[in-house]
Amino acid sequence: MTGLFRTNGSDENRGKQSCRTLTELYTKHFKTLTSFCTQLTMTTQRETHRVPITSLEMNVAYGCNLQCEYCTHLGRFMKGIVSLDDLLLWYRSWNRKIRPQTIRIMGGEPLLHPHLESVLYETRSHWQDSRIEVMSNGLLLPKIKTSVFTAVKETESHMTLSRHYDDPYYNPILEAGIDVLRQHDIEPRIAKSHQSWMKCYRIDERGHARPYQSDPTKAWKICYVKHICTTLIDNCLYRCPQLGCSAYAVKNGFVHFDDWKVVLGYQPLMPDCTQEELEAFMKEGVCEQCSICPEEFQHANQYEKINPFGLPVIRNLFCGAPNHE
Repeated sequence: MTGLFRTNGSDENRGKQSCRTLTELYTKHFKTLTSFCTQLTMTTQRETHRVPITSLEMNVAYGCNLQCEYCTHLGRFMKGIVSLDDLLLWYRSWNRKIRPQTIRIMGGEPLLHPHLESVLYETRSHWQDSRIEVMSNGLLLPKIKTSVFTAVKETESHMTLSRHYDDPYYNPILEAGIDVLRQHDIEPRIAKSHQSWMKCYRIDERGHARPYQSDPTKAWKICYVKHICTTLIDNCLYRCPQLGCSAYAVKNGFVHFDDWKVVLGYQPLMPDCTQEELEAFMKEGVCEQCSICPEEFQHANQYEKINPFGLPVIRNLFCGAPNHE
């Protein structure tokens, strides 16, 4: 009877081997599943901890093809672009910290950037759910390479053209840019900037830009960008473009240091900030440097905007074409 319960040695070995194989497979797949779940949890936590902001503005080109007065980005004073290497550094520093509803690619004039298509692809890669807008004056569109229009469509970005004037010399140039976009199946949004252009600094008797010396609280009260225009410059966050651009202009010698040095007292948010510091930053109110802006809204009409360059010779305002090979 005992022979009925005997087990063949080879069968026993095969059984043990099968058990070991199943155990190894289970362990391997369990580790893989555990790793996947861990990565998913970490990704979810990063998403949860990214601070939502209404918009993020970034100047990819500091200079402009126009020389408008009262530009909040000081485009007529500055020059240069943001390199792709710097751009990637900034994006990697901030894409796990903030979740912008809208990202505005601006200037100066963003169409002056020779690799604007790469800017768009990298922006979409780092912020997949944000609305991307390219904010341009539109006058250089007939000279822009096709790859830029392709990138706009492939990244599902939007083109916003800022109407700076309503003038018989200017209007046909803007319309030509609109036609180019439509030829590439891109329908732009037209921002009527000429109807609400604000004087954001003073012009002295020598034609130099000077900051106001306002009561900061009064300037803050009428500020129309205080909660909607967080600006990324030099890998730091500023609460508004006026602060960020004027600080950049002072540091790089584009405006008179003694006149504008007050802005250097502002402490922008650094990329090594904590989540608590970032959340507090987004809730900040008036600061001493708000004094550079006016206490009362003063509209600058389209002719004052190019003072002291004169109108109607808008065709002579161009400072150069984009350097696109």
